[in-house]
Amino acid sequence: MSNKNNKSNVKKTLSSYMDRILSDKMSFSTIETYKLVRTNIMFSLPKSDKAKVIAISSACPGEGKTTTAINLAITFAQTGVKTLIVDCDMRKSRVHRYLGIEGGTGLSNVLCGFASFEEAVKNDIRPNLDCLTSGELPSNPSELLVSDEFKKFINYVSEIYDYVILDTPPMIVVTDALVVAREATGLVLVLRKGLSTFSMLDSVVNSVSQSNISVLGAIFLGSGEKKAAYKYSYRNKYIYEYSDNKDE
Repeated sequence: MSNKNNKSNVKKTLSSYMDRILSDKMSFSTIETYKLVRTNIMFSLPKSDKAKVIAISSACPGEGKTTTAINLAITFAQTGVKTLIVDCDMRKSRVHRYLGIEGGTGLSNVLCGFASFEEAVKNDIRPNLDCLTSGELPSNPSELLVSDEFKKFINYVSEIYDYVILDTPPMIVVTDALVVAREATGLVLVLRKGLSTFSMLDSVVNSVSQSNISVLGAIFLGSGEKKAAYKYSYRNKYIYEYSDNKDE
């Protein structure tokens, strides 16, 4: 009986993850807000022959960065461009759960030389969208992300894709996000009402500024408003606010 209950709980948990990902069941306002954010990110990025690499992070856990990373990746792919989402959160990976795919071989395996990118990548999980999960849990995630292998990896996928979305760990918890964001074209911060504070935002912005990382903008989740709307700008960067009661 307990095994059946456990399986049922697992299915409910997986379903709750997947319910947060963009689909026809999502509210029109939420879908349009992600599209609006995508458009502004596209205009904020410099012109380049290589892929636009976008790191997504937050100040602390629970602010919705993974949901945001996946949904932005989906909206980019919907424009017909070749898009890759990479789970760079090797300590607490969730991208595969939200997408309903197997974790298995992923980024850590590629960086350690145990698998090629072609062997590890999950192709066509959505039209024009591929995914590289975090892979097996390494003992030294920070060292892997700061390695030359990670830089080579970013250069490699930049030649294959139009947009690469990197889901990173929260910035206040570990330094991994800063390491990853240094290899990105720009960084998008995810904030949440009731969790994020302006002191946290100032701390994060100061950290990324010292690392010469370009902040493309911020997204403020959990406003409780029925209608998504442009809210305000912070240091000339875009901040969008909308309700997402299902998100964590």
